[in-house]
Amino acid sequence: MQTVTIREAKARLNALVDAAERGEQVVLMRGSRLVAAIVPVSAEDLELAPRLTDPQAERLWSLIAAERANGANLTFEGPAEAVAHLGSAPRGPGPRRSSPPRRRGARSRR
Repeated sequence: MQTVTIREAKARLNALVDAAERGEQVVLMRGSRLVAAIVPVSAEDLELAPRLTDPQAERLWSLIAAERANGANLTFEGPAEAVAHLGSAPRGPGPRRSSPPRRRGARSRR
């Protein structure tokens, strides 16, 4: 593990990132205080959770409730598979808009 000041890190950033790629940790200091670290990262470390829209979340919860009632729950290997399933699921009854929502400040064409 290396410990460097922020000033030194600015001057040697490429070398410090190379060190992190090799698996080393680099700790940054502001004066005598430890303030941050440059650490190796892999794709598995950065699993990002997908965001569901409100209609997708409503469909998800209604599907879960129906599956629980029928005694058949689905299990997905990951969030992308679950979102794909929601996209292919038949839409249940729910509020529907007769026209797309208008953007703020949009003028009517009447």
